[in-house]
Amino acid sequence: MKLVLVTGGAQRLGKTVVEAFARSGYSCLVHANRSQEQARQLCADISDAGGNAAYVLHEIDDPARAAHVLLDAAQEKFGQLPDCSVLSAASYSLDDPGSGLEYQLTRQMNLNYLFPAAYCAALAGRIRQLNESQRADRCVTLFTDYKVAKVNPDLFSYSLSKHALEGSLPYLTVAFAGQIRVNAIAPGPILAAHGVTQEALQELVQAATISGQCPHAEDIAASALFLASTTSLYGQHLFVDAGARFENGAHEYGIAT
Repeated sequence: MKLVLVTGGAQRLGKTVVEAFARSGYSCLVHANRSQEQARQLCADISDAGGNAAYVLHEIDDPARAAHVLLDAAQEKFGQLPDCSVLSAASYSLDDPGSGLEYQLTRQMNLNYLFPAAYCAALAGRIRQLNESQRADRCVTLFTDYKVAKVNPDLFSYSLSKHALEGSLPYLTVAFAGQIRVNAIAPGPILAAHGVTQEALQELVQAATISGQCPHAEDIAASALFLASTTSLYGQHLFVDAGARFENGAHEYGIAT
């Protein structure tokens, strides 16, 4: 059975991705930081439905070490490396260019940019150690953000880290093409945060996007499955945002001026 590892998989977009892969017949390794109960319940629900799932708790503060901790967990719990890895875990805050960025920038660069790069390198290194019969198509899907194409000063350190991740995509693709396929998804404004209600966010997005629609979490999951199953895709960056990046507002949806 194929195995998917989803970082940040216990809640929000990550949970939707895990559920979609489980329905498609994948075994699922759910990574979480502090969401132990949510991860446990998600794995129990998958098992009750006839699937196979386990979780691993680990804070991604040391990118290189975290990459090996998660790969060790895959091999210990499932006896194999992941066939697909969806790196959806992210850190973000409401900072701006005028605030003290040192702590936030370091924290968000570690999780949002350095960890995905370290994970790709660690996974590719382990695959190189396998014999030919153990090798198979394997993919890593990065999560950037539609903000890499919709530039404004909001969520400043988060945006810098996601721009860095976007810039790394072609390099990761070329460097590890012999072992893994690396692609990326840029989610749009889907789930509310920072005190904005889900209803308010949806109204703002629908009023401002060129499509008049909101992107959906299920479309992110379907895109991740598409990237996992299409073996000719290398270095692709899919914007799943209902056109939200083309809105010309000066600020993020739901952030007061």
